Amino acid sequence: MIYPLILAGGSGTRLWPVSTRHRPKQFKALLGDQTLLQSTYSRILIGFDKKNIHLIASKNLTDYVSKQISIPKKNLLIEPSPRGTAMAIGFSAVKLLAKDPDAVIITLSSDAYVKQSRQYVAELKKAAKLLKKNPDQMILLGVKPSYPETGYGYIKRGGSYKVKGFFKVDAFTEKPNKATANRYIKSGKYFWNSGVFVFRADQLLSWYKEYLPDLYKILMNIKTAKSQAQIAREFNKASKGLSIDYGLLEKLPEILVLPIHLDWADVGNWRSVRDVLFLEGKKKNILNSHYAGLDSKNNLLYSFNNKLIATVGVEDMIMVETEEAIFMCPADRAQDLKSLLKKIESDKNLKKYL
Repeated sequence: MIYPLILAGGSGTRLWPVSTRHRPKQFKALLGDQTLLQSTYSRILIGFDKKNIHLIASKNLTDYVSKQISIPKKNLLIEPSPRGTAMAIGFSAVKLLAKDPDAVIITLSSDAYVKQSRQYVAELKKAAKLLKKNPDQMILLGVKPSYPETGYGYIKRGGSYKVKGFFKVDAFTEKPNKATANRYIKSGKYFWNSGVFVFRADQLLSWYKEYLPDLYKILMNIKTAKSQAQIAREFNKASKGLSIDYGLLEKLPEILVLPIHLDWADVGNWRSVRDVLFLEGKKKNILNSHYAGLDSKNNLLYSFNNKLIATVGVEDMIMVETEEAIFMCPADRAQDLKSLLKKIESDKNLKKYL
């Protein structure tokens, strides 16, 4: 059976000040009436049975999940504490294997935008189908890039695989500079890493045993744990922040990529919010409040206090105002918010705004 697994434990700091540690971006309605989590769940329901869709989130976020989507309680997997995607996905594999020894997992981020939902779901099923005859493969979905984004990871396509439409992964590159990203696009061999991984749960644990033995030992202890307290103790032994990309994918001798051609975005910063809304047909400026402007375009201007925003000669800018903070930057520097937040966190007088 195929089990879509939504990862909903991220903190979403790059969408501060709207997204905060206590209520991250996946629980916010940034692109329309639905929150990012609700949009993700609705999209997957198009092609998968509700009883098979699972979600994993840290304990402090589960109330938000329950209020926003009607996922069965038994399908909500709870991390006692955040420990990164390697632990979250491994823990989910242990839980799903207990239900189904042939479980195939599709990991999905809770904050991705996809315009062509039905095509997207068809591609997910295509990847899962390949595992029936090739159970020892890890498959990634790579999105054909539409512009030289410097905030995404890239997958370099290698040679063709024996199944049409699939290719071997030649290399991974994290967040290249603009010149390099332009070169990647021109080559036609590079794809955005969408964060969608498709694999058999039992095969994942075999890889963990070989490449992440310490984490594998923790997961096996969790498998036989007799109480939630035991599970929490084991969870806390895992290294903080270990991603499956660094922990596992870069060590595997062979990985496959399925290139897909659709409108996709990781809603990871304010520029991506702006660009997605432009894709949805919004024109000139992205606004959520009263506005008056002269010679201003390609801006995202948000006031969550319904104030009048007025601009003259402003172009390619981000401005976000909440009750407690105002954030501004050129759109092409939206990725730098993460560095700014480190500076805020280091100041005891400003830390409360996070």
